[in-house]
Amino acid sequence: MSKFSVADHFYMQQALKEARRGRFSTSPNPAVGCVIVKDGAIVGSGFHHKAGEGHAEVMALKSAGNNVQGACCYVTLEPCSHYGRTPPCAKALVKAGVSRVVVAIEDPNPKVAGKGIAILQDAGVKVEVGLLESEAYKLNKAFFKSIQGKGPYVVAKVALSLDAKSALANGESKWITNEKSRRFVQKIRARADAIITGVNTVLADDPHLNVRYSELPKKVQKQCYLWNKQPLKVVLDSKGQLLDKLESLNLFKDGQSLIVMTDKERFKNFVFSKLQVEVTQKEDELNLFKINENIEVLLVKGDERGHVSLPEVLKALDKFSIRRVLVEAGATLVSRFIDEKLVDELFVFCAPKLLGQGARDAFITKAKEKLANALEFKLKKVKTLGDDVMLKYERKEGEECLPG
Repeated sequence: MSKFSVADHFYMQQALKEARRGRFSTSPNPAVGCVIVKDGAIVGSGFHHKAGEGHAEVMALKSAGNNVQGACCYVTLEPCSHYGRTPPCAKALVKAGVSRVVVAIEDPNPKVAGKGIAILQDAGVKVEVGLLESEAYKLNKAFFKSIQGKGPYVVAKVALSLDAKSALANGESKWITNEKSRRFVQKIRARADAIITGVNTVLADDPHLNVRYSELPKKVQKQCYLWNKQPLKVVLDSKGQLLDKLESLNLFKDGQSLIVMTDKERFKNFVFSKLQVEVTQKEDELNLFKINENIEVLLVKGDERGHVSLPEVLKALDKFSIRRVLVEAGATLVSRFIDEKLVDELFVFCAPKLLGQGARDAFITKAKEKLANALEFKLKKVKTLGDDVMLKYERKEGEECLPG
């Protein structure tokens, strides 16, 4: 028999609804929601809006005013126990006089990891953990993976035709999918901290790779508290082909961009010719260079073929507190991420079109000798978008996703 009542489930569901309101703005912090209940009624609720601002518990306490003595607090993540940009939430709950705290899931952050619960219990507060744990975990999968030292959570997006093609033989690909699908992609971008693409995609399509907030569904727009937030645009350009095109490409006209290279000599020649490039020492072990206020270059190791090493890119992004990465690129780069078992989540947008013989394949993964060796994903969601179909897959359980 469950130790949690029907009422407990209801109130934790309300806390999860609060948490989802912050999912587009809290990164690198997790999305957390909280409700405070007294005498069978919700007297306060709140969620974490963004890093540096009040946590969910603090927002809920403010909402409740002074009416919390002896109340029960439902929170989707263990209350913090350390001083960061905000004081410890566990101590705030103790000071407010709550008598019971129900936690959906413990915080894997080593700075917390049970310490928040211990503060509450030591003060005589009854604490119960594990209510709707799986729902709370799903909401913050990227945070959990990153904070446990496994690198950013990697999402890949692919648009294809019924015959699994991504473009015509001449490269034309705008637009395979319909407007509804493209608007849905804006939602995926809005949750990403960084978007990774390849140099060939930039040269062929000249994309902006930004979040067009006005195209998001009205319901989602209400959850976007940071309309000026744009993902870091990361271009894998091993030979530095874009260095001479920084002023002409759409990608570099707004937001922050990172060009990732392996060719040190090419970059040295660029630096020598421009003279104004300065080294930015964000991390001692990173070869990071500042081109201007919006563009930086990162030099990393190449793989055996001279391509940018994907694990090295993810390791570097992890140092920037990038939790969620969206790979929005051509078939070659997306397939590399899949082959190297770096993809946690895969969105496939299928349009009811047949591009025919000679069209370009949507996937170019490595050949398998046996069907048993085929890469597998688990289907999590199917959504119709007009005549298009969106298929959401997750890495199959047991398939290790290699850390960045």
